[in-house]
Amino acid sequence: MTQAVGIEPVRKSFEVELPPLDAFQLFTSDMAAWWPATHHIGPSPFIEIVIEPRVGGGWFEVDQDGTTCQWGSILAWEPPNKLVLAWGLQADWKFSPDLSKSSEVEVRFLPMGDSATLVEFEHRHLERHHEGAEKIAAGVKDGWGEVLAGFRSLAAKKSR
Repeated sequence: MTQAVGIEPVRKSFEVELPPLDAFQLFTSDMAAWWPATHHIGPSPFIEIVIEPRVGGGWFEVDQDGTTCQWGSILAWEPPNKLVLAWGLQADWKFSPDLSKSSEVEVRFLPMGDSATLVEFEHRHLERHHEGAEKIAAGVKDGWGEVLAGFRSLAAKKSR
C-alpha cells in the first residue's frame, strides 16, 4: 500500500467566554463532561477521560467496566496557553504507542480581553497513520466538530 502524504490538517477556532486558564482546565481536567458519550473506544461507555498533566503523561478513557483504553500521550503541557497530544489511535481504533504512527492534536488558548479566550484547534500529521490515514482523516474531520461542540456548550454554561 502507498503511504498517505500531505493530508490537510483539521482546524477549528472559536471563542469561549472564559479566561484562558479556565478554558484550559475545562478542556484538560473535565473532558468526560463535554466529550460525547458515544465516542468511546472501550467495550463499555467511559466514566472518565484522563489527561495526565505533564509531558509524557497518558491520555486515556476509563470505562464503566473498569477497562482503561489508551488514546495517546502528552507532547506539550503549557497551561494556560497550549496543549499538544499524540493521537495514537489507528484506523481500527486500536492504540499504538509508536509516536511515528501518531498524529498530533494541538489546542491553543489565546486571551481575548479579561474574560474570553480564542481556542485554536489543529489535528495534524494524519499521514503518519500510513494506510489508515484517509480513514482517520475522514472520521476526525466531522468528529471533531461534534466533540468540540460539547466543549463549547459546557464552556457557555460555566460562563454564566
